[in-house]
Formats: sequence, C-alpha cells, structure tokens
Amino acid sequence: MVARLALLILIAALLSACVGPPPGEGCRSCHRPHHAEKGTCVSCHRGNGRSTRLAIAHYRLVPAELSHFTIPGSVRVEEGKRVAERFGCRRCHRLGEKGTRLAADLDRLAGDDPVRLFEAIRQPVLFMPDFRSDDRRTTDVVNAIMAFAGAAPAQGTAAVPLVVHFEAVRAKEGNLFVTKCGGCHRLLTAGEGGLGAGTVAPNLSGLFSPFYPTPFKPDEPWTPERLGRWLDNPRSVRPAALMSPVPLTKEEKAKLVPFLRADLEN
Repeated sequence: MVARLALLILIAALLSACVGPPPGEGCRSCHRPHHAEKGTCVSCHRGNGRSTRLAIAHYRLVPAELSHFTIPGSVRVEEGKRVAERFGCRRCHRLGEKGTRLAADLDRLAGDDPVRLFEAIRQPVLFMPDFRSDDRRTTDVVNAIMAFAGAAPAQGTAAVPLVVHFEAVRAKEGNLFVTKCGGCHRLLTAGEGGLGAGTVAPNLSGLFSPFYPTPFKPDEPWTPERLGRWLDNPRSVRPAALMSPVPLTKEEKAKLVPFLRADLEN
C-alpha cells in the first residue's frame, strides 16, 4: 500500500512538472516569498514548486529551520560548527575535509535529506553516541553538516565504499575490549566493527584521534601511554573520576591500542 501511494505521488509529480505553473509559483499561492534574491522556493526548501497540491508540493520538503545552510554567513550554521566540535563528530566522520573514516563521510551528503540527518542524530544508530541534544542544537548541527557538504570539492564516484560489520556480542566474547571494557563502554573500530555493549560510560570511538571531545587533560590528547596511566588509577588523573582501576598487564594494554586507533584522511 505504501509503495503504491509513493508511486502515485511520483506519477502526479511528473504530470505536474509537465503542465503545472512555473517553478515556485505553486509555493507562492500559499506562502509569502522571502530571500527572493536566492532564486525559487525549491532552491532552499526543495519540494515541488510547480504543484499546488499539498502532498505533492511538500514531498521531501526541507523546513525553514533546516534551510539555514543555504544562507551565506548564517549564524545558525556557525553555531552548528561549534556544537559539532563539542560533540566530536570528526572522531568517527569526515567533516569539512577533516576527520576519520570509522563511519559515514559527511562531506558526501550534499544531496542528502536534512530531515533524515536530523532524525539520525536524534535517534542514533547502533554504536553512535547518544548526544541527548535538544532540537535547537540538533538543527544547528544539521545545517553545519549540509554547509560543509555543499562546500566540499567534488569527489567523483571512485571512492571505496565504507563497510562496517556489526556482529552479535556473543561472537566477540573473547575480544579483550569486550571482556575488560565493553560492560561500560562502546567503541566503533576500523577493523573489528562495533565492540562493547555498555551505555553507562563514554563512547570511546576515535579516542586516539585529535577530535575526541574530552582529552586526557586540557591540551593533552589521549595516547597509549596516557591511557595506561588512566587504567592503572583514574583518580590519579582526575580526583573526582568515578571509574575504578582496571588491572591490565603491559601486554594487554598493548592489545587494546589497535582498537582505539582511527586512521585520518586529511
């Protein structure tokens, strides 16, 4: 039934494009124009500007709050960039030509749907941190992502697809991270996919990248040596730390390091 409805909407949209009013005229039959110097309504809000039928005209419509990326110098975009830094988006994603490839390359999303990006942040997929962000901050981040994507140079179609494998936790019960850290933490890795099942402690994806939002100490990023000191006694680093010491041998600490690395593509 859903597929049939989508097909009918598509057919109606095609017919409307052939016989309907000029682009944007359908929008202006209901909406007062603004930012007219930027072009037609669909250049910012998409949808179908030739139709006056609501279901067709608003198909994949981008609401005003998610259209700020089309306005040069937007304050909302700049705030979104600052929030993206605080969230540490680049520890897993490539954004503004910087970051890692643990997850989707956000610079390649210029043609994607801002509404879908908004929903993806508000309802994170498996192993993506839950930022518990309100709608305002989430909207700003989406606008920043779309602005970065629109400004990124064309990358063509030769890029190697990113494949991340998610397996049942039981299949990785012998993994050192799973057994020693996975009860409290989660981690997205380049070679092993998602590890861990915990949600009570920070997501450690991209810990050794320069983009991890909480450093070892101010101006001191995480390194294998600093991680070892933290595991030995977290309160020696931060007196108010809630984490208990994790007794690991030197060899076990070395085995943890590859899981926490994230290759950069600058």
